Amino acid sequence: MTNVLIIDDDDAFVEILKEFLEEEGAIHVLHRCGSEQETRDWVKGGNLDSVDAIVLDLRLPAERQDRRTDSKVGLRILNFLRGAHRFFGPIIVLTNSRESADGKEALANGCDGYLCKHAPTDQIPVMVSELKMALAGDVVIVSSEMRHVFLRDDVSAKEARLMDLLCQDKSWSEIASALGYKSSKAAANVGDRVFDKILTEVDRNKLADGGKKRELALEVWKARHRSSVFP
Repeated sequence: MTNVLIIDDDDAFVEILKEFLEEEGAIHVLHRCGSEQETRDWVKGGNLDSVDAIVLDLRLPAERQDRRTDSKVGLRILNFLRGAHRFFGPIIVLTNSRESADGKEALANGCDGYLCKHAPTDQIPVMVSELKMALAGDVVIVSSEMRHVFLRDDVSAKEARLMDLLCQDKSWSEIASALGYKSSKAAANVGDRVFDKILTEVDRNKLADGGKKRELALEVWKARHRSSVFP
């Protein structure tokens, strides 16, 4: 079971999110913090060892009773978790912020995904299904609104999972089995299309010098879509 810490000040949203996350029994919401102060106090109490993954809003109050929220608060918390406390589990930003600067800073500070909250209640199941995959550490997951920050082109969750499996030295046969492709050849064909999405024109110039597309795409994927700060 995945124990999740939610850092979000919206009581009603957290209740709905908790219900959806826990409905299949694979995820347990261990605790919820609603401000920077509360998060720091809870983490400093030694509770982080029980946490497998974190859902983090960016627009948060600094103090418990403060009604003012700021995306910089969430970014400070992200840096606090990754830096001072060396938390290596998935941290998924789930926020209303669609600011490019927030997305870039969140990525630079080591978040594993950036999902934008959807206002209509009927869209929550879609959002939660993506969130569940990300909390399991299976994919780098990014809302379509923010993919211009994280990904050069529209790489789907399944394609991101394919790249992650390749980074783990899985064979095309193993990838086909894991992702439901009909054959290893089909998986390889999809992989080739993903490589083209990932590689820029500058990257392709390296191929003209004899580089191999797969190896170069994996190198670029690791560099751009995983934090270079943490092992």
